[in-house]
Amino acid sequence: MQKLFAAAAAILFLASQVFPAGTRMDARAAPGPRYLVLIVLDGSRPDYFNLASMPNLKSLERRGTSFSRAFVGQEIANTPPSHATIGTGLFPKHHGIEGFWWKDPSTGKMTRPTDIAQVQHGDLERILRQHNVSSIASSLKGQDPSARVVAISGHKCYAADVMGTGAADYILCANIYHGRWVAQAIPGHLPPPGAINNPRRDVPIPPPTSSFGAAVQQWNVGEENDWTVRYALWAFKTVHYPRAVMMNLPETDVTGHFSKRPGKVQRVLMQHFDRELGWIMDDYRKAGLLSRTDFVITADHGMSFIRDRLSFTALDEAMALAHAGKVYLEADTGASMGVQVVSRAAAVARNIARLDSPEIDAVYYKVFAHGSWTYRAAYTSKALTVYMRRAYLSLANTDASPSGADVLAVYAPHVTTGDRIANGYHWWGGHLGPGWDEQHIPLIIAGPGVRQGYVSSYPARLVDIAPTVERLLGSPPGRTDGIVLADALASRTKHDLARQNQLRNSLVPLVTALQQRTLNATSP
Repeated sequence: MQKLFAAAAAILFLASQVFPAGTRMDARAAPGPRYLVLIVLDGSRPDYFNLASMPNLKSLERRGTSFSRAFVGQEIANTPPSHATIGTGLFPKHHGIEGFWWKDPSTGKMTRPTDIAQVQHGDLERILRQHNVSSIASSLKGQDPSARVVAISGHKCYAADVMGTGAADYILCANIYHGRWVAQAIPGHLPPPGAINNPRRDVPIPPPTSSFGAAVQQWNVGEENDWTVRYALWAFKTVHYPRAVMMNLPETDVTGHFSKRPGKVQRVLMQHFDRELGWIMDDYRKAGLLSRTDFVITADHGMSFIRDRLSFTALDEAMALAHAGKVYLEADTGASMGVQVVSRAAAVARNIARLDSPEIDAVYYKVFAHGSWTYRAAYTSKALTVYMRRAYLSLANTDASPSGADVLAVYAPHVTTGDRIANGYHWWGGHLGPGWDEQHIPLIIAGPGVRQGYVSSYPARLVDIAPTVERLLGSPPGRTDGIVLADALASRTKHDLARQNQLRNSLVPLVTALQQRTLNATSP
């Protein structure tokens, strides 16, 4: 492990001699159309930015607005629904992406549209079309039909697909073929020749015993994110400057799950990210577009460090004892469950409550009442204040829909379900629920039209990114559950401020309650 970090540090030192730190970005917009670079550091906590010197990131912060209390703002807090929300500005109940798998309300059976074969088959895009979503990509193309949009990830093809939506021109990612990572794309969104079936872009999978990164993610630490950014910049140049490039960088998430002491690994990844950011800024500057480009740096969720575990068996038994019939169980720092007999969902929730476990904060079941779906509490811990209970229910209801979970179990902070082991490394970081560590995310918006050098305490959410980006790009607003973040705008209207201030009154108590619950669990 020490050899890995020593080698990585040496490489980064050499790279710093080549790529200028703190590349200058003119805050004034030059004439012409606006451009977007949106980067999602998958599973990144805001405090990761304090682990390394990051001059390029600091340059963006000086030329933009940072939101110190930004949070996911929805359930389920994992990659597929969060990226769909980033791309569309809608909650899961409105865009239909409910997790990695869920119950298809039309068949009553489990659906797994994030599996690579289903992604390639178009299942995720079909769900988004069925929900009639608008998106950053569709809005931009509504303004300018000639605009090109790129969405890209490393191995998380599903993240790129739902963030770009079907309106993106190019949806790019990596896949394993004959022991190598190869450039891939989603059918219907293929790039120009030069990437796919190009051996120069292939990366051999390292032996799992060779390093921590190889053991848990089949890439050396930093390699996947570097590859993804290079692929994105190839697309940027090859398709002659797409108006929007949206990236998912997966490594902070995967390594965060398996790092018992994540500081060293995340420090290396933050050094890599700042260098990658320098590559991007330098290429946009050379293209004469940096002064017309807005940057968004964020995460799809945070990461909770695990201390206790609840067994998968306990949740399976709760469904079996209720005679509800298990359809699926998706669980990490909370649990999402689908059952065959929906009328037995309340019984399942009560069975989980009867575990009388300190690991469980609350349990909810879904009901259809007064013409809409909502969640009701079967159990809430006595440790929860009124505001904490309101916060949990508010987040649960962002999932309330025909395809939403029949039962949601909310765990106490720092609790996960079971264990996953990758070549001897255990699951030490998790996310899914409403805990502040997994809800709290970085959010930096910088570029032309953005308020400079400002730190906002407004609790910005993932649903707010799309409408804010659409305003900055001058594209028509789509249907959204979010608001334009007035604090980020150099020129904002009275209406923008009024909406933000009105929502602040409800969001601040919610966020404060989530922070307090995690603080209470962390304190001795």
